[in-house]
Amino acid sequence: MAIHTGLIPVMEIDSVHDITVITDSIAAAKKILESKVDPLQNMFILLASAIKMFLSKDGRNKIRFWYCPSKAEWPRHKLVDDQVKASSCAPTFPSKESHLFSRKKECDNILCE
Repeated sequence: MAIHTGLIPVMEIDSVHDITVITDSIAAAKKILESKVDPLQNMFILLASAIKMFLSKDGRNKIRFWYCPSKAEWPRHKLVDDQVKASSCAPTFPSKESHLFSRKKECDNILCE
């Protein structure tokens, strides 16, 4: 979610050509480019599509993922972590968009019938 929330607005800026994503979860970053079934697949598909458009828009465009574990206690990581925890913004993709929520809703409807 954090990668999605950070990347989408930046990729829409025409003057941005080089993006570096610093994350403490390379596994989450890899899921964006995998084709396996995942509960958050809707979000990953939208993000992968946006990345594809960004990369094909200009030959100079590139995205790098750097791993920085939380235990490294990088000051900027703590700053971002604190800001995210204090934020009251609604997530871009609420849980109702997830595959698991859809399955639960379908089961609930069947039980009601």
